[in-house]
Amino acid sequence: MTSEHEIRELAYYIWVSEGKPSGQSNKHWQLAAKMVAEQKNKNTGSNKSTNPYENKGDTEPEQPDQT
Repeated sequence: MTSEHEIRELAYYIWVSEGKPSGQSNKHWQLAAKMVAEQKNKNTGSNKSTNPYENKGDTEPEQPDQT
């Protein structure tokens, strides 16, 4: 499925989920495009979290308190 097709399909579902409002197609398209891009980044691993608790392999293990 091409990105444009994914965006179009997702924008349609967003439009339906909001009750089919008129005049908001650009908003729905932009939101869908953002969601598709984020999903692609997530799938390729390029959207790495900055949360230190999620990146456990990037730091040295903590030493136990020896007091």
